[in-house]
Amino acid sequence: MTHHLDRRRRISLLFDVFTVGNRVRALLVQAMAGSGLRPDEYAIYSAVLEVGPLTISELAQVMGMPLTTVSDYVRTMTARGHALRSRNPADSRSYLVSLTEDGVAAHHQAMVAFVAAIERVRAALPIAEQDLARALHALDDAVRQVLEDRAVEERTQQRAAGQP
Repeated sequence: MTHHLDRRRRISLLFDVFTVGNRVRALLVQAMAGSGLRPDEYAIYSAVLEVGPLTISELAQVMGMPLTTVSDYVRTMTARGHALRSRNPADSRSYLVSLTEDGVAAHHQAMVAFVAAIERVRAALPIAEQDLARALHALDDAVRQVLEDRAVEERTQQRAAGQP
């Protein structure tokens, strides 16, 4: 098994990130079962709680998700009574999303399971968590830059081809 693991780790950096993401998701699904929120929901609630109130666009940027996906999450949160949408004083065309008291309570209930999982991961880390976080943030910045560059390139190609 170790031989196959070593070979897998030589495929590419993005492959490693992909597989780690899958393992993290599997760990959190197991750890958070029965906690009231799925791991993806917990992440959205965490962003709104820690960074919010946010517009849907801001939340999509924070989460690295498409706007339509984030809108679906917010719709579900609102239907549960966990989120409140209020007019954005800076732009009346948009609204801000914040957690209600019930939303904060749901987040705190799910956080117990999340904290238990992250503490076990921290205990197993062979390097300092802050070093790993710095490396992940640098990777996130690089990927974000590549995505922005690709979007500019695509718009340039569309204009050159006469497409709107």
